[in-house]
Amino acid sequence: MDKKAVPTISSRNRRLLKSAGFTLIEILLVLGIIAMVTSIGIPAVGRLTYQRVAGTTRRFVGVLRSVRNDAILLNRIYRLAINFEEQTWWVEKQDQLELLTTDSQAGEGTQDPKKPAPPSGFSVADKYGKKARELPGGVVFDGVLTERDGLLRQGIAYVHFFPSGYAEQTLVYLNKAGVESGGYSLYIRPANGKIEVFNRRVANFEDTQVQ
Repeated sequence: MDKKAVPTISSRNRRLLKSAGFTLIEILLVLGIIAMVTSIGIPAVGRLTYQRVAGTTRRFVGVLRSVRNDAILLNRIYRLAINFEEQTWWVEKQDQLELLTTDSQAGEGTQDPKKPAPPSGFSVADKYGKKARELPGGVVFDGVLTERDGLLRQGIAYVHFFPSGYAEQTLVYLNKAGVESGGYSLYIRPANGKIEVFNRRVANFEDTQVQ
């Protein structure tokens, strides 16, 4: 009986098969390039986010100053609203000038969730947008500290500005998402409504005093 022919691989095919794979040196070289790009890219993304925090802080100072000026010029109580769950903000104005009670000043974060919110007499100030506005990506509201409510980090916080130029003594914290320390603190002085910026987290109102 004739023996069946055994298929063989020619030397040319061996070279093709050999060249189709990757050598260990090539794999290590690719991994090294990936590691180098990652080491450069991640810090760059972090710096970009912190730049967004700084830019958002500067713009917010302008918003707060504008809100205070509107309260004085238009003889209306204005307030900044911050929603921590949605990470959004908007500005409201009082429809008819009247004294505020403790209930009407309270934010949703301080109310009993079983009780409906009291009528506030406020409506959205279209000048600052008809809808709630979001912060840039990676930037978050990290809390609002007021004398009335203490530190709020959930629900809705309100910061009021009055026709007399008076404002609630308030600290608004802006930071990078997922970061507990650092960030920026916007301090609203009560007597003159002046807004100061601290490149750190100011824990209480006493720390804002000039040394």
